[in-house]
Amino acid sequence: MKKLIVVLLICINIFAAPGVGDKEVDFNLPNLYNQSATFSNNDFKGKVVLLNLWASWCDGCKEEMPFFVELQKEFNKNDFLIVLSNIDSDPQNAISFLKEVDEKRVLTSLYDKDKILPKGYRSIGMPSSYLIDQDGKIIEIFVGSIDKKSMKNLKLKIKDLLGK
Repeated sequence: MKKLIVVLLICINIFAAPGVGDKEVDFNLPNLYNQSATFSNNDFKGKVVLLNLWASWCDGCKEEMPFFVELQKEFNKNDFLIVLSNIDSDPQNAISFLKEVDEKRVLTSLYDKDKILPKGYRSIGMPSSYLIDQDGKIIEIFVGSIDKKSMKNLKLKIKDLLGK
């Protein structure tokens, strides 16, 4: 019986999704606009990051993008970054959509054709966003679109993490 319990606990640990307080998922992904340029989570160390997993076919993802553009404009990129990770099978779909809402490329956009991040975070829905602190620790998880009320709370958390 003890062996069974130990095996079950190990399985739960192995298959559990990263949660608040856990380390971010490691990645190395290409830039959406220039796939010869890659980014890893180490490139964002020392910054507060809002990592957003999205797809162009996701209505909720499309709804929150204008909020993200405004949020990124509100905070200095030296301190805070919104990092988008798109999972479309054709990156051109994502690029076409972003041209409409982020024509100045305010948001950092990555392409995740193999869905490394949704698998790593064990995302249960699109969109999914992860607020990550300067040390790579997950502070908050948002499943589904971030609405105006959630955005207000998110801004407060970002300011708190930045000491503002």
